[in-house]
Amino acid sequence: MRIIFIGIVALLIILAFRILSAVIAGGRRIGGETTKGGKGPERIEQCFEILGLKAGASQEELTQAYRDLVNVWHPDRFADNQRLQKKAEDKLKQINGAYEYIRSFYRWK
Repeated sequence: MRIIFIGIVALLIILAFRILSAVIAGGRRIGGETTKGGKGPERIEQCFEILGLKAGASQEELTQAYRDLVNVWHPDRFADNQRLQKKAEDKLKQINGAYEYIRSFYRWK
């Protein structure tokens, strides 16, 4: 009986790891939005699109676009409207994720 229990537990652990690895490989999150493709040119291009830039923009252009979008989408601007505040929070998470991914990809300081 004990051997059967250990076998079932081991099988469940293996199944859990397979499910987790499939979820991780299948999609990554960029600031609240799931994207396919992991790392690479498609993901970088998507991050630049989120920030309203063309791929290959300079660090200064990236920083300025980020600051502009944060000013536009900051949730505090919508304090009197909960629905818009939630939308702004989601959008800002997406913007922050894209900005951080690009910075980490190019290792800018």
